Amino acid sequence: MGTTVRAATGNAVLKNATQVFLRRLPLTLIAAIVVWLLLRPAIEWATAGLAQTLIRSFEYPRVTRLVVQDHRAQIRRSDLHTDSKIRSVSMTEISFNTIVLLALYLALPRPFSRRQLERLFMGWCVLCLSQAMNLLFHVKTFYATGLGEWSQHYYSDLARNVFGLGRYFTDLPGRFSFPFLIWIGFNWDVVMGMLGIDEKEDTKRKSASTRKKKSNQ
Repeated sequence: MGTTVRAATGNAVLKNATQVFLRRLPLTLIAAIVVWLLLRPAIEWATAGLAQTLIRSFEYPRVTRLVVQDHRAQIRRSDLHTDSKIRSVSMTEISFNTIVLLALYLALPRPFSRRQLERLFMGWCVLCLSQAMNLLFHVKTFYATGLGEWSQHYYSDLARNVFGLGRYFTDLPGRFSFPFLIWIGFNWDVVMGMLGIDEKEDTKRKSASTRKKKSNQ
């Protein structure tokens, strides 16, 4: 009897937590869009700066510069002619998934608690790294395939395939899946609790322990 009551109470709490999350989500999505628009210049600058640092770390001589203008990262090389056409990458397409991460975080219970803010900061850092890698693969793919004979001379077929695959992966599946994976990864206990998985596992363990005690008796 007591077990049945506890199970019913747990299911009610779980259902309520899930409903609260779903009700919050549209509002937190709007809030996330506003935050992203306000922080967009800083996010784009940080992403381009990190991508440039990663590129130049394995580049000799260090000639690549990524300049953000009008929400696009311009790919500039100091060893190219100044009248050369400047290739650019849309920073909006790279950084828009910040909205998804923020909306998911803000919809969780107690989003402004110290623990959740720390998790948000760490998750945002990981997302920024993934965005920088996305931009890096765009730049390296351009170097490997978009500069004619220069690309053929300095990049092998293997390099072109690797950078092309990296660009494809971080463009399509990466941009859409990374926010969800980061959110779940840093909030595993909260998300699993909302889904009732932790509670079900605890119930199974308690039942197994009870059966074991009875068999020993």
